[in-house]
Amino acid sequence: MRRARSKAVCVALAALALPSTGCGSSSTTVAPGTTEAPGTTEAPAVTEVADFVLVSPAFEDGAEIPARYTCVLDNVSPELAWSGVPAGTTSLALVMVDTDAEDFVHWVTWNIAPDSTGFPEDVPGDATLGDGTLQAENDFASGVEPGELGPGGAPFKRVGYDGPCPGDVHTYVFTLFALSGTIDLPGGTPAADILAAIGAAEADGSLIGRATYTGLFGPQ
Repeated sequence: MRRARSKAVCVALAALALPSTGCGSSSTTVAPGTTEAPGTTEAPAVTEVADFVLVSPAFEDGAEIPARYTCVLDNVSPELAWSGVPAGTTSLALVMVDTDAEDFVHWVTWNIAPDSTGFPEDVPGDATLGDGTLQAENDFASGVEPGELGPGGAPFKRVGYDGPCPGDVHTYVFTLFALSGTIDLPGGTPAADILAAIGAAEADGSLIGRATYTGLFGPQ
């Protein structure tokens, strides 16, 4: 399982104002098919929309993530719900990172319909979901083999959601982005390219809002 961040991931995390532990300085790059971002790691601030809210019925914001949603047990994604999507949004993107493990990417999904209201529990690990939502290859893909089982006996998906699997207590941040456009990359694209595309959207002003939710997990 990789620990050093690739240049593309470091640039994307910096552009999104997400933590970027383990990243050195670098020039800005963007994913293919996106608007080119300025040559800086600082992007314009996204307007905070008070009514844009991301929640999970599975755990309180800032509280412990139940083991069912981790590699210790079933490795399924938690139910998520959102509301107050900003006017002008044409697609949503969701990112989950471990801020205590060099920003390890657990889940990236994009081109979510703007009129959607959430994800059910246990989103399948498919590159393209039934409603057209797309999912990226996560950071587990570089460190586990296809079909490899986690400690709880559930397989790592490598695409879509793979849950917390730390050696001690870590912090996991879910961020929902509202975009006034779509990301023209296929399902199964590495997470770094989607993060770069979201960063480019923030730089050109087509990222119009974000909502966050945080959970903690560590082995008992």
